[in-house]
Amino acid sequence: MFHHAPSFISLIIFFTILSAASPNKDPVTVQPFLVKSSPPATIPAFPEQSDFSGCPLDLPDDLFHGIKSACTGKKLHKGKCCPVLGAWLYSAYSTTALSRSIPSSAVRNATSAATTPEEDMPLLPDDSETCVDGLEKSLRRRGIELASPNETCGVVDCYCGIRLHHLSCSEAFSVNGEGRLVGDESVDRLETDCLSVRNNNGDRFSPLSRCNKCLKSLYKLNPKKTSGTRNPSKEDRNRTTKMHNKDCVLMGLTWLLAKNRTAYFPTVTSVLRAVMLSQNGEPRSCALGGDGMPLAVDSSEFSNGSSTLIQYPYHLVHFLLYSVITLVLLGSW
Repeated sequence: MFHHAPSFISLIIFFTILSAASPNKDPVTVQPFLVKSSPPATIPAFPEQSDFSGCPLDLPDDLFHGIKSACTGKKLHKGKCCPVLGAWLYSAYSTTALSRSIPSSAVRNATSAATTPEEDMPLLPDDSETCVDGLEKSLRRRGIELASPNETCGVVDCYCGIRLHHLSCSEAFSVNGEGRLVGDESVDRLETDCLSVRNNNGDRFSPLSRCNKCLKSLYKLNPKKTSGTRNPSKEDRNRTTKMHNKDCVLMGLTWLLAKNRTAYFPTVTSVLRAVMLSQNGEPRSCALGGDGMPLAVDSSEFSNGSSTLIQYPYHLVHFLLYSVITLVLLGSW
């Protein structure tokens, strides 16, 4: 039998700490994105004709919040700003980019039996100037001014190297009989490997692991590419070929963002960070070679508000604090 009850002050301290350690009453619910249970993703062949003037962009409120958090302030950080800015821009441009890729894909499908290699095809139009101008105007209307490294170098194209143009990757994407852009088996694998949250029993993987799996699947979209080789062939040194290799990567990421931005945004941002901070733009993995620090930083740094962000294990903290405080109070009785 206990000799005396715990003091009133001890009980107050106990419940105060306990309430502080309790999880949020309304936590973010993780919604696994089930690739196989949903119909195959297709992109309409042509958007509304009225939307074809200029550069139509999908600009949700989260875009402005994410860009403001990552790309404003006195000091500009390339590793923080550029991947977030790129992911939001590719997401906003995704429907337009993939719809405008259909005519070129149809032409390549029709001429697939010809001997003309893809790298010899004419370069596709570039929408960067029009799109960036429209984005910056929208940002300014909300009082958001992108920081610039200097007066002559714009953030989007010069500092971050982000360019928006019609994409083409006929090795993985084609136009079906209904005139829709569809992906092959490598695209199906990409959709699975790049998910921010796994659908098998809710298993989660580290940001670095997800980024590495996604990066490897992106390179498989173009089997002819030889990314990461130390002695590239003459063909791989060709500027147009390298641009096409990059197109396949960007088209894969754009496809994911168009399919489900919430499910793929954290991983896409991590992959873009690896690509942007690598020396040749074709990283073998999502880790730096020098200090070994992972490029796939925690997704919360990106401030994208995604429901798929991995939450801190509050229940474990709650249990440990409860156990320790209970033992202390029992010892004082």
